[in-house]
Amino acid sequence: MISTELQNIARTALNELEVCKSALFQMEALFFSIKNADTGSVADNLINLGASVTGDIGNLASDNLVNLEARYDKAMSATRNAESENVSRNFSEVTA
Repeated sequence: MISTELQNIARTALNELEVCKSALFQMEALFFSIKNADTGSVADNLINLGASVTGDIGNLASDNLVNLEARYDKAMSATRNAESENVSRNFSEVTA
């Protein structure tokens, strides 16, 4: 059985990943807004690089979040099913 503390840790980790994903996409938007300013070519290259990197990492975080949430939900479902089977088995033993 997965303890409540482990469930809380897993849910907190997923929430933190969601916050990181949002921050990365906000940074990407910031880079794109700066891109519209009149800057030199070196600054333009750095802005493009920053936007590209934050966007790519944000997409990776998003994909990881979806994967982790699916695994978390599957594990929680399996735990609930196993607990239900144990309760049914114990009830059968008591009534037999």
